[in-house]
Amino acid sequence: MSEFVVADLRQSCPDIDAAIQAGALLVVQNPGVRTKTAERSIDLVLTEKAVTLVCVSVEHKTIMAAHGKARKNRYGDIIAYCNHMHNHRRECIAGAVIVVNTSPLYENPDVFAKGLVRPKFKMEKVVADTIGIFSQIPLRELPEEPNDQPEALAVIVMNYDGLNPATLVDYFPEDSQVRYETFIGRITRLFVERFKPQR
Repeated sequence: MSEFVVADLRQSCPDIDAAIQAGALLVVQNPGVRTKTAERSIDLVLTEKAVTLVCVSVEHKTIMAAHGKARKNRYGDIIAYCNHMHNHRRECIAGAVIVVNTSPLYENPDVFAKGLVRPKFKMEKVVADTIGIFSQIPLRELPEEPNDQPEALAVIVMNYDGLNPATLVDYFPEDSQVRYETFIGRITRLFVERFKPQR
């Protein structure tokens, strides 16, 4: 997933592409990012070479099954991740991608879930409610805003039964703040506003 995000950011933002090409901005997957008191592994960061501060970070999360519990846990994960990145650097652009599975046939492969009988439910409503939770997360515009909010958030909806290839499901209107295209656009705009060198 990280490679796709980097490719889309480079294609959408000449400033990001130029900084990566020049070696001024480094792309690092799964680094440990430190604050004064803690270190956390982050899925993707774009960091300035001259300093070891992160400009852009992206965390990937999935909700494959057990949406009720998983969506609360992923929401908490996003809050903790954003707090960490903004404690590392207030100007950091913290983005998150949430992948939501719509297939009621998917079975959790973990040992504890083998043979588990799941209650019947209306998957369309559960998925819509899950998307609704993440669609309502306020997005941070300025470094002075609360640390627990991301600057950009994408929800990718797919149908994956665990056996056949996954297919994407388009759930969102064009103006949705959680569309992937909007996510890329927000990161590129904020990068130019916060980190583009003055000429």
